[in-house]
Amino acid sequence: MIPNPDLSVVPVSRTRTFEWGRAGLNTINNPVSSGFGPWGVRTDTSAMLNADSGRVSARPKTGTREIWNLVNTGSGWDHPIHVHFEEGQVLSRNGSAANVPAWERGRKDVYRLRPAGTISITMQFRDWKGMFMQHCHNTVHEDNAMLLRWEIDPSTGGAVLQPMPTPIPSPQGVTFQAPTEVLPGA
Repeated sequence: MIPNPDLSVVPVSRTRTFEWGRAGLNTINNPVSSGFGPWGVRTDTSAMLNADSGRVSARPKTGTREIWNLVNTGSGWDHPIHVHFEEGQVLSRNGSAANVPAWERGRKDVYRLRPAGTISITMQFRDWKGMFMQHCHNTVHEDNAMLLRWEIDPSTGGAVLQPMPTPIPSPQGVTFQAPTEVLPGA
């Protein structure tokens, strides 16, 4: 297997926390972009929010490295969290690197978040630019609001000051509308 890249040489620019759980709120009730369901995701200090494809929840800068702490606030479900378009490395489970089994130490884009558990991952935002998502891969959760949007500036590599338009698919094709919300501190 290809060895993991040594990310320790890249300084950590930010640490974020994503809590996956129940009782998500809708801050915008857009029938096209808003997800509705009993689950949600809390980003850093935001409320637990239902999915909304018009909301930008995180905006890492190209070339930087971040640590993302994934937290399962419930005790009944595993959440296989899929982070689109960037690979990461697991740093710790439940606060300890010793809890990371050998099979989980390679580069990954899906992380098993156990009931009432935590997992810390690190990622360097390299080649991929644009709009992405992370979501629970349990279909009933993903389809009922346990999903969030994050993006990287497509041109300058800096923070996204003008979020990309939200794609709205339909049987007749895709239209685009301006994002409806950018979380503070994203």
